[in-house]
Amino acid sequence: MPKLVVLLVEQNILHLLILYKTTSFTYDSNTTKPDPLKMANSAPPPPAAPSPASKLVRIIVVVILALIVLLGLAVLITWLIIKPKQLVYRIDSASVHNFNLKNNHLNATFDLLIKAHNPNSRISVYYDPIEVSVAYDGQTIAFNTLEPFHQPRRNVTRLDATLVARDAALSGALSSDLRVQKKSGNIGLDVRIKARIRFKVGIFKLKHHTLRISCSPVKVQMSSLKNFETASCDLDW
Repeated sequence: MPKLVVLLVEQNILHLLILYKTTSFTYDSNTTKPDPLKMANSAPPPPAAPSPASKLVRIIVVVILALIVLLGLAVLITWLIIKPKQLVYRIDSASVHNFNLKNNHLNATFDLLIKAHNPNSRISVYYDPIEVSVAYDGQTIAFNTLEPFHQPRRNVTRLDATLVARDAALSGALSSDLRVQKKSGNIGLDVRIKARIRFKVGIFKLKHHTLRISCSPVKVQMSSLKNFETASCDLDW
């Protein structure tokens, strides 16, 4: 009986030892335990280097922006130096003679004095042939072309224009209106001017621009004894 008890006790102790060995965690002598502090403070891996293509795109963008800034500065400096001013035009005199309206056909001669003012101190103007027309109620009744010329800086040039209407066909309504205005002593007309011009700044001639001038209304006098009302003009480029 005592031997049986001892044997049972030994078997239980053996089972406990086996269970302890299978559930316990052991470290090898060559194994290093992980350090939690070092793991927390370890730096992340460095970012990947940008590709050559992305570097090239960045360089191109920077160059384009720099060119835009330089161009803007150049335009601003040029404008501050030149200080361009608007050209000014007006009709200083307008009269009509040999006026004959018969069977809705008009024959007349219109004499205009056009004043062109260039107020710029550093810009002169080259005019190609100038087209001048006279219209009544939207219908052109007379037309002429003036010779080209050069207008210096700070200059006022007066242009004499003679426009002849030869058998200009009019509607019945326009003819009636013209007869009424003729009796009043003046006719309200529209003067239109068109020319291709070039500006010269220093020694440089710029590209051509088409200049369109509209003067309305122009009270054309039937009699030279009446005072003429100067008509201002609007510009359109």
